[in-house]
Amino acid sequence: MKRLLIAILTIWCCSGSVAAQQPNVRSAEVVRMADTDYYLHTVEAGETVYSLARLYGVTEAQFYEDNPAVRERGLQAGETVRIACGQLPEVKMSRRKLQRTFATHVVQAGETTYAIAKRYSLSIGTLIQDNPGLDPAHLKAGQELRIRKSEMDKTSPQQIMSQMDDFASTLSEVSDEYTYHLVELGETFYSISRQYDVPVAEIEAANPMTDGLKAGTLLRIPTGKKPMPAPSPETAMGEQTTPAPVSDVAADFAPHRYSDVTTLSVLLPLTEKGTVRTGFMEFWQGALIAAEELRNAGYPLALNLFDTQHSRTETEKIVQSDAFRSSDVIIGPVYEETLPPVMEYARRTNVPVVSPLADFECHYGKNLYRMSPDASCRYDKIEQLLDSATNIVFITTAVTDTQLEREMKQAVGNRPYQRLVYRKETPSEQIDALVQGKGSNNVFVVLAGDEAGVDLVLAALSSVQNNRLARSIRTGSIRVIGDPKWMRYSNLDRNLFFKLNVSFVTSYHADRGNEAVRDFDSRYIEAFGRIPTLYSYRGYDAVILFGKAAANGGAAWNETLSGTPTPLETPYDFNTPALVGDRINRSWALVTYGNDYTITVH
Repeated sequence: MKRLLIAILTIWCCSGSVAAQQPNVRSAEVVRMADTDYYLHTVEAGETVYSLARLYGVTEAQFYEDNPAVRERGLQAGETVRIACGQLPEVKMSRRKLQRTFATHVVQAGETTYAIAKRYSLSIGTLIQDNPGLDPAHLKAGQELRIRKSEMDKTSPQQIMSQMDDFASTLSEVSDEYTYHLVELGETFYSISRQYDVPVAEIEAANPMTDGLKAGTLLRIPTGKKPMPAPSPETAMGEQTTPAPVSDVAADFAPHRYSDVTTLSVLLPLTEKGTVRTGFMEFWQGALIAAEELRNAGYPLALNLFDTQHSRTETEKIVQSDAFRSSDVIIGPVYEETLPPVMEYARRTNVPVVSPLADFECHYGKNLYRMSPDASCRYDKIEQLLDSATNIVFITTAVTDTQLEREMKQAVGNRPYQRLVYRKETPSEQIDALVQGKGSNNVFVVLAGDEAGVDLVLAALSSVQNNRLARSIRTGSIRVIGDPKWMRYSNLDRNLFFKLNVSFVTSYHADRGNEAVRDFDSRYIEAFGRIPTLYSYRGYDAVILFGKAAANGGAAWNETLSGTPTPLETPYDFNTPALVGDRINRSWALVTYGNDYTITVH
């Protein structure tokens, strides 16, 4: 018996030794951060710092230096670590085979990683793996990239954007110097600086670019900075001003009409170096449909398009032109650097100017209407979701949505909440134990920073809900608070959104189940042969709102814009401008999926 036990122990120990000696696989994902090339390695169960150091040919000391958090809490399965490259891997094949396997893309000035991947319908992972040392946040004009021919035309723009978002989260997780931010439509350096409490100048210094900020751009946000003080009303525009009382500002603006026909001038950076910019053309197409709708409703309307080419000089020429001087409303320009000459003209003539997409760093006075909502008002909507909560639970995964976490912590304030880090191996009983019974309102804030993590947590919550129903356990209501970027994730089960009452707050939302949106979509597709985008919806909204207000006349201007009108996307509320005078939209959309399979937008 004793010999048999010794034999069994010997066999078990030997088999364990053999398993430990199985060769690990190096990651093919190599990126450049802070002028150093790193492998990005996702830790598998059973891997150790020692085994990874040997695999990649680095010392354990170097590994800990690159991943200081590992020294404090140990290595965890599922997390991503960075490991400095001694020498970049090479694709070793003959010249002829290289030419058969890859196409070559020469990076143009201002091109982004997202734009290149979208052009070839190529996954971000493939692009990075085939171009070791690629810095997705800083491409250089003239740089040559390999494009794998067999993987072209296989990835949709939505999937590419989602992959970029996941990649940004991964880089943020492994970088000590930066948080990586994927720019969304309508964002500006100023709005991003407020989001991260990092001065605009420091963000610009970390991201030198000459082509403006584009959706899909990957920005590096320096970490460890103190909050930037808000500019005072006296210095916001670089001159002494006396802010008017809110009540006076709201009541004293009544634009004139030059003729019986209302003229809207739309200023867009439509072309750049002779190339038409698709997003702004889609904005114009949405504006055209709105103008036609207003004319059919009895509003005499003229719509003029001016191409600013993202140039202040070109904008100044437009402002001086005779065609521009018949403007009753000016929609645009898009970028702040082209705004001053337009605002100077608007103040002289008392013509309203509409900023349709972006937020601005300075304040320009009562003539300016900003359609992009005030970031501070977002918290009002989030707090609505928490007002009736009796049980708040934050759930994170290996990758955390740090932006949403900051926002939710601010919204929660002094309310008590529980926290759970959930992984594949986490027993579902841990979530079950956090759910309170009948009469309670359970709010789960899902802080997963990538699609896999979101899918994992939603599936676990659904499973817990099913098990409780099967066991006839009385459970209080369950609501999930998430992030609007989930809408870009292509593989999530949308049924779980309804089942778990998923809610999120967004500045852009057009519900294609809404009758008005469906009607717009059909007209747009018939006119232009393509599905409308968020640019298209915003162009329509801008012309419908401000074209109708101008046509109704000066005295009826504020009355027409009051009452949070909702053309297609989110509601708009310009009733309460900032003290410095800009009319800033204060309305965010609270989107809620109901378990009766309805979607409500408040």
